[in-house]
Amino acid sequence: MIKKLKEQMITLGYCPKKEMRILLITDISLLLASVAVFIFLKEIIYAAIGVGVLLIFDLLFLTRYSRQISRKNNENLREFSIIFGYFRIFIHNGYSVYSALKELRAFSSEHLKNQIEKLLSDIDKDKSVQPFVDFAKDFNEIIVEEMMISIYQLIDDGESSEYLTQFELIFDKFSDLLYQKQLQSKDSRLGVLSSSPLIGSCFLIIVLTLGIITIIGDLINGI
Repeated sequence: MIKKLKEQMITLGYCPKKEMRILLITDISLLLASVAVFIFLKEIIYAAIGVGVLLIFDLLFLTRYSRQISRKNNENLREFSIIFGYFRIFIHNGYSVYSALKELRAFSSEHLKNQIEKLLSDIDKDKSVQPFVDFAKDFNEIIVEEMMISIYQLIDDGESSEYLTQFELIFDKFSDLLYQKQLQSKDSRLGVLSSSPLIGSCFLIIVLTLGIITIIGDLINGI
C-alpha cells in the first residue's frame, strides 16, 4: 500500500517525504486540538468530532493521488482521440504516416507534442514497431497500443492497404471505449454524491450517540 502511494506521488510529480510530512503535521495538529478541547470542556463528543475530521481528512488526502492519476489518464485519452482524429484525416488526404505525425504537433498540448517529437526521433533511429509501442505506453490502454501498431503497418502499405481499414476499425472501437469511460466517470461522480448524505448521516448518528451517552453520564453523576 505504501509502495503504491509512493509510486502515485512520484508519477504526479509530488515529493513523497513532503507529502507524508504534511499528513503527519496535520494529523498531529488535529489530535492535539481534540485532546485540548476534551481537557478544557470535559466533553468527549468534541474529541470524537475531532477524530472524525482527522479520519475523513486522511481518507481524502491519501485517495486524491489515484483520483488525479485517473483524471490525468482520461484527459490524455481524450486528447489522443482528438489528435489522432486529425491523423486520420491527414492519411485520407494522402499524407505519409511520418508527415501526418509531424503535422499533429501543431494541434497538441505541450505534453503530447513532446511525446510525438520523441516518437518521430525514435522512428528516425529505429524502423521497427518499437517506437510506436513505446509511445502507446504513456496512455495505459492496450487498445492505444493496437492502434499505434496498425499505424506502423500503414508505413509500408499506405492508404490503399487493408491496414487502413484495420486502423479505422480500431479507432472507432477506441472512440466507443472512450465514450463508455466518460459515462462510467459520470456515474462514479454521481455515486459519490449520492453516498455523501449517507456518510454524513452516519457521522451525525455517531455524534448524537456520543452526546446522549455524555448527557446520561452527567445525569447519573448528578444523582
